Order: sequence, then structure tokens, then C-alpha cells
Amino acid sequence: MRYQLLHIYGPFAIHSYGLCIALGLLIFIILVQYHPLFKKLQLQQKFLSIVVVGVLIGIIGGRALHIMTETDSLFDMYTWISWWEGGYSILGTVLALFLCLPLYLRCIQVPVLPFFDLIALYTPLIQAISRIGCFFAGCCHGMPTEVAWAVAYTDPLSMAPQYVLLHPTQLYSAGVLFCMFLVFYFYVQYQVQYTGQLTSLYLIFEGAERFTIDFWRANRPMMGTIFSADQYIAGGIIVLGCALLWYSTYYRRKQTAFLPSSP
Repeated sequence: MRYQLLHIYGPFAIHSYGLCIALGLLIFIILVQYHPLFKKLQLQQKFLSIVVVGVLIGIIGGRALHIMTETDSLFDMYTWISWWEGGYSILGTVLALFLCLPLYLRCIQVPVLPFFDLIALYTPLIQAISRIGCFFAGCCHGMPTEVAWAVAYTDPLSMAPQYVLLHPTQLYSAGVLFCMFLVFYFYVQYQVQYTGQLTSLYLIFEGAERFTIDFWRANRPMMGTIFSADQYIAGGIIVLGCALLWYSTYYRRKQTAFLPSSP
């Protein structure tokens, strides 16, 4: 497990975490374009710009939440711009995209909820691949343990403590997210009836996954004696998903889902 794969120059290098994110994003872009909803929403000429804007929003949101919850450098400008040093929060990325990307979608006249339903199918997959990158880099590692499947890092550049048996929480998350992708892709998308339901289910399950796995993660920024700051944020995402599910199911039930009704 290596944190840095290839050093380029100065602070710039190819890291396992960044490579996995790039691979996940590439797979995401390819798969989305093969879904029937892609053509129904007429995204052929707009998707690339949406991806670029979405990546920028995701980076800013993920970096911002990481700095606000896991560092003491809130007012250090270098910490905000030194993106090559790592440090991102997936919860921050999810929140930023959900709150900010609709503004851009409206500007280019793309229906917001149908688009989010489309990407909600594949987002767990890109997250699962990204978590594998976390595992290689040693970030988001778990607490010390003596379970049979514990892992120990030996790379001096790793972000995890060396030669200490740890819970592989990154792999816990990757496994749950990959199963979530399979369930959503092969079952849930054919069962939803109204636009927005798939997005709301993604938010609920994503929040539940992070809330649960966080109990085994190390270096948790605590808020109180039981729950971490990230768990409170994950709980908020669950509440947001429940509100959207109610809105999609009862308030806008006339808007039938664009997703296919049978495999």
C-alpha cells in the first residue's frame, strides 16, 4: 500500500488516492452516458460542462468541510489552497453538490431532480473506488484493533500510523458503497415511482453508511462524548434525504420517474 506512486516536482506527485478518484470519475462518466435517461434529458452537449463544474464544486466543498472539522487552520489561506497535500471530506462533497450544482443545472436548463436521480445510481460506485484510494493512502483509517482482518501500514509517507494494526474502515465503506451501487442499479431504479425518490434514498443510505462506519474510525473530531462532527453531518444528510423522499412521494407525486420501469 503506497501513498505516493510517482513524484513529479516539488509538492506535486501522483498519489494512489488521486488516481483512484480519477479512475472512478472516468468509469462514472462512461456509465452515465449509456443510461437511457442520459438521452431523455438531452445531456449530450451539456454533460462535460456539468462534470467540470461538479468536480470544482466537489473539491471546494470536500476541502472546506475537511478544514472546518479536522484541522485547526481555519484562517490559514495556505491550508485552503494546498489541495495537493490531500484532505477532503466526502460528506462535504455530497453536500456541496446537492446544494450548489442545482444552480448551474437551472442555468443550462437541465431538470434538477431527474439529473440527480441519474447520477445517484453511479455515485456509490465512484465513492467505493475512491475509498480504495483512501485505503492505499492510509487516510480515513480505523482505530487500533486485534481483529483477524486488521491491517498495518509500513510506508513512511502513509497518512496512517505505521506498524499498528488498524480497522480497515476504508474497505468497510468501499464494500458497503459497492453493494449499495449494485442494489440501486439492479433493483431500486426499477422500483421507484416518482422523480427524486432515488436521490432521496441515496442520501439516506449514504448518511447511514458514514454514520455507522464512523464508530470504527480513528481521529474523529468529536462533538460531545458519543458522536463525532461527521456523524452529526451524516445525520443531517439522512434528515435531508427523508425530507426529499416525502417531497417526492407526496408533494410531487404527479411527476413520474424518468427511470426505466423494468430491467
